[in-house]
Amino acid sequence: MSSRAALPLAGMDPRKLGRVVASLRPRPASLVEPPGDLHPALRKALRRGGMNRLYSHQREAYERLRSGENVVVSTATASGKSLCYTLFAFQSALEDPRSRALFLYPTKALAQDQLGKIRAFGLRGVRPATYDGDTPQSLRADVRRRANVVLTNPDMLSVGILPNHDAWGPFLRGLEVVAVDEAHVLRGVFGSHVAAVLRRLRRVARLHGGDPRFVLTSATIANPQELAETLTGLPFSPVDRDGAPSGERRVIFRNPPLLDRERGERRSLMTEGALVFAALVARGVRTIAFARTRRAAELIYRYAADRLGPEGARRISPYRAGYTPGERREIESRLFRGELLGVVSTNALELGVDVGSLDAAVCCGYPGSVASVWQQWGRAGRGETPSLAVYIPGRDALDQFLYENPQRILGRRVEAARLTLENPYILAPHLLAAAHEGPLEPGDEEFFGPGYGRVAGELEDTGALLRSGGRLVYAGGDSPARRISLRSASSETVVIADGEGELVGTAEATRAPSELHPGAVYLHRGAAYEVEHLDLAACRALVRRVPDRFYTRPRVETDVEILEELEVRPLASGSKLHRGRVRATDAVTHYKKIRVADDREVGVFPLDLPEVSLKTQAFWITLPPPPPEARPSFEVFGGALHAAEHALIGLLPLFAMCDRADIGGLSTPVHRQTGRPTIFVYDGYPGGVGISHRGFEAFFSLARDALGAIVRCPCEKGCPACVQSPKCGNWNEPLNKEGAVRLLRFVLGQVDRHPALP
Repeated sequence: MSSRAALPLAGMDPRKLGRVVASLRPRPASLVEPPGDLHPALRKALRRGGMNRLYSHQREAYERLRSGENVVVSTATASGKSLCYTLFAFQSALEDPRSRALFLYPTKALAQDQLGKIRAFGLRGVRPATYDGDTPQSLRADVRRRANVVLTNPDMLSVGILPNHDAWGPFLRGLEVVAVDEAHVLRGVFGSHVAAVLRRLRRVARLHGGDPRFVLTSATIANPQELAETLTGLPFSPVDRDGAPSGERRVIFRNPPLLDRERGERRSLMTEGALVFAALVARGVRTIAFARTRRAAELIYRYAADRLGPEGARRISPYRAGYTPGERREIESRLFRGELLGVVSTNALELGVDVGSLDAAVCCGYPGSVASVWQQWGRAGRGETPSLAVYIPGRDALDQFLYENPQRILGRRVEAARLTLENPYILAPHLLAAAHEGPLEPGDEEFFGPGYGRVAGELEDTGALLRSGGRLVYAGGDSPARRISLRSASSETVVIADGEGELVGTAEATRAPSELHPGAVYLHRGAAYEVEHLDLAACRALVRRVPDRFYTRPRVETDVEILEELEVRPLASGSKLHRGRVRATDAVTHYKKIRVADDREVGVFPLDLPEVSLKTQAFWITLPPPPPEARPSFEVFGGALHAAEHALIGLLPLFAMCDRADIGGLSTPVHRQTGRPTIFVYDGYPGGVGISHRGFEAFFSLARDALGAIVRCPCEKGCPACVQSPKCGNWNEPLNKEGAVRLLRFVLGQVDRHPALP
């Protein structure tokens, strides 16, 4: 039976897979005629590819670009967003041989996939080429000279193209359009760095006489226009009326069964994902399952293969980072041809690599954003083909909250992608790179925003930039762009190496004491390493390979100092909500060693490491002092504050697209500066990237959702689904679930009795 006939599940009742939360109705296509000014060769190529008509959003984007606007396209997965910019680039190339286009993709695999699609148009006069780390040195000059459509990534643009812009002069002079694909992944630290890279690109293009238009494509997030304008510093027109068709989609939520109600313990997410994946594949349903980590993807694949037996196991495969490009291409092509019935992937296949038409997508654990959930579900079903979407939550608070509130995924778009160009830790190294590309002028604030003058002045004060004739000149000799890691807020990194001196990986210096302390277990590409020595002065950690039998948890003593209060709002009952700049200082004092097989603690070991501080952004809540008659113990009232802090942090990623590990927190019955019970929530990156600012803006919704998650959780005293945190530096001690409920109701004005009272 074909996969088309296999739906719905070859006679299997979908309800057996879980709770059917929605049956999304199909949407017909909104088709329009191609623009009348299209070049005859391009019109012919579209007809040859079966595109006699376009989706309405494709034509709208093309016409806005032709009129000189910058465009951000925010439509569903598989809605043909890439044609929104390729159409304009092809037209420009066919009209003018000097025209050039630059396409930026977050991954090399996506660039290679799009290169094949561009070549398939067979347009004489369109000469595409990739330019990335895999491009041989012998071919790079030819790409610069001949290609008029260059596909690359932000890293190569920053390190390989912009510092060598003189060699790219003719290309930059003729640059008509810059396309940034999958822009919703450009958030937080990575997005802030890419924003600086795009500003450098605009500046360098102008040095050569170019002034390109920008087109960004994004998943359906809450703020695509704001994101595009923050990334580039330019005004944008949104295109968000989706003209692509969609088939009926049945949405199923399945919660692993509760094994221990008191502890909130559920059956393994990997076991549950493998059960569903194997059940679908066994019925001939072409299925993709997404896991959050490489290890989880391998385990789900292994468990499913055991259930399917030798014959069925040959029809499925894992897919993740760490495989060679050749291995990935082979899996992609086998899936596209239908030789594979199923694949278990990390988010490596979440983006738009074409793997053909699939019937079902299983999301094993919350992938970090609602946009990513839809991206993963969107891999199943093409055009008007029906599909099945499954969500299996993990144990933590956000996963379980979304299981209980499916409308937060199915309904309005709640997330906003946040980034900032005012973080000096991010902007400063890019100003050095820009000065290396060409002396900085007073008018460069146009490119780098209001923080430009202050950060440039600080660099001049340190001697990194020298003033000459009213301009700032880079004082060094080498290219500073090579020292910028686009995925780190700090330029200082710790090199992780084994006893033979072989490089294993790198980590931010600010996180090294908690992640790379002596005795810590460090995971890299599925292998476990134990840290033998950490030298913070030399920025080096020595590790040795060990069996993957244990993991470690550090104990971290945190202090938060308020540096500047920027805004304050009244809450109920005398409580207040604040926002500002803080200094967070961590001291790693001990670590636990825990057995992987059964989560049993092996021992607690002391550490003697220097403190690590970072200046960042935060919001904080202050409560009125407890009444004189209240004499709560630290376990009771401190536990209530601590549990409420965890609950807020656990759900903040739903409002600001980030990971829980990107957020820090502290709660105390009496803070030395406020003199009151205080809960801090801060960005876990030097300078901050706007996460806590978003929490400040959405505080009332965030607090209500956190309260609801705690109240609905069936556990007795607190569990990972409500108030426990896997990253807690105090090992989740103390926590008071009932007290957190009273506290949140107090600050929301639902009760007026102080939470310190019994």
